[in-house]
Amino acid sequence: MKGLISDKLVALIEKNADTIIKRWTERLISDPATPSFSPNALSRFDAKAHMVIQELGQWISYDKPKEEIIRHYSQEGVGLFRLGIPLCEGVRAIILLKRTIWLFVVDSSLFESAMEMHQTRELNDRASLFFDRAQYNFIRGYMEEMKSRAAQLWNLSDADLEKLFFQKSFYDL
Repeated sequence: MKGLISDKLVALIEKNADTIIKRWTERLISDPATPSFSPNALSRFDAKAHMVIQELGQWISYDKPKEEIIRHYSQEGVGLFRLGIPLCEGVRAIILLKRTIWLFVVDSSLFESAMEMHQTRELNDRASLFFDRAQYNFIRGYMEEMKSRAAQLWNLSDADLEKLFFQKSFYDL
């Protein structure tokens, strides 16, 4: 990591990954907007959420290239589509993970100085950018897989796929 002042908060998050994941899974199970994330289904996502938290410091410090975020989260979107989980629920799960991490940081931190407030703001800014990129590419991967499945199932022409999926908008980035 490149010496962020928020390193202390990232270490707090990484050290408490199990607690954060437990809170996140409880929120997913209880959220009426995520019915596909049953307790049995959540076992598949536990390791993925741990990976996000364990590598959060690398993601937000730009130690990993942006292209890796693009590749990784596009593949996560493809995987969720293949599991038959609706896109809106996958996006909600990402939002809840981000929110759970943030609430953990706020609840665990005592803001005794302007520097500590700045650390928290820096972490929030960088984590928000990371989660925004992850979410965009997650949706992109999901939509690419949906487009592929539609073309396969219904033998759609390129013109029909364009009408449904607006391919020219971002698929060839």
